[in-house]
Formats: sequence, C-alpha cells, structure tokens
Amino acid sequence: MFKSKDKTARAKNVAPMPASSTASSPNPVESRLEEKETAPEHENVINEGTVIEGNVTADGNILLSGKVIGDVATKAKITIDKTAHIEGNISAENADIAGSIKGTVTVNGLLTIRQSSKIDGDVNTKNLNVESGALFTGRLNVGEIKPKTPPKISGSKPKPEVATPADSVLD
Repeated sequence: MFKSKDKTARAKNVAPMPASSTASSPNPVESRLEEKETAPEHENVINEGTVIEGNVTADGNILLSGKVIGDVATKAKITIDKTAHIEGNISAENADIAGSIKGTVTVNGLLTIRQSSKIDGDVNTKNLNVESGALFTGRLNVGEIKPKTPPKISGSKPKPEVATPADSVLD
C-alpha cells in the first residue's frame, strides 16, 4: 500500500525532461502536427524551368511557376505565377492568375486575374477580380456555375435496314 503512494508522489515531483533529450526522439504524431502548423500555404509547387506534359491533379493548394501542357485541377486554390504557362484547362476552388493560360478556366469561388496575365479561352467563375492591363480573349461567365452534364451517348440500337432497289424486285 505504501509503495504505490511513494511512486505516485515521485511521479508528481519529477522534473520535465530537458528539451535536448526530447528532440533526439520526437513523438511522430507531435512532429506531424507541428509540420502542418508551419506548412507553407502552397502544398504543391511546380517551379520555373519545370515542364510537365500531362494532367496535374491535387487536393491541396498549387503554386505553378513552370509550364504545364495538360489540364490542372485542384480542390483548393491555384496560384499561377507570372512566369507560368499552361496549355490546358484549369479547374479550382479559387485561383490567382498572373501567367498565361490557353484553355478554359473554371473556378467555383474567387478568380483573380492579375495585370500580367494572359488568358486565351473561356472563363467560368462565381466571383471575379480583374486588374487593369490583364489580357483576355474568350467568353466570360460570372455568377452561378452550373455543373456540366455529360453528353448523352446513344445506345447501340441496330440501324433500320434500308431497302435497296434490288430488294424490291418481285420474281
């Protein structure tokens, strides 16, 4: 009985470990939480000088400074730097465009088109900010974005047979 009280008393009076000893064997859960708190705003970065041929899809934010030949889609925000060039469609929750795009831009939230940007294609967005000097060629739809419905694909019905003049001759 007395021993358990002593252990409890000792545990309460134990001084915390020095920071140097905890740093050598950090708790992995705490480390990941700290990394998330200090994580940069852009989780996915495509730097200047990088060329990607193919589609890019991400759940998190994208910072694009390089070149993409293909579609770019994210469920978060995309920032297209003034050095960026995209030949493909853009789809994002929010977007900040300063580079050049040749394709359709679809943004569910706020789209900001910077002075240095050049867009050659259609733009669909709920909210829009455009700086003076931005270049834009295409159709603009601002307001409610209607989801695109896929085109109806006709079933594989057999084609009706067409009678030819040879078929209509009676013997």
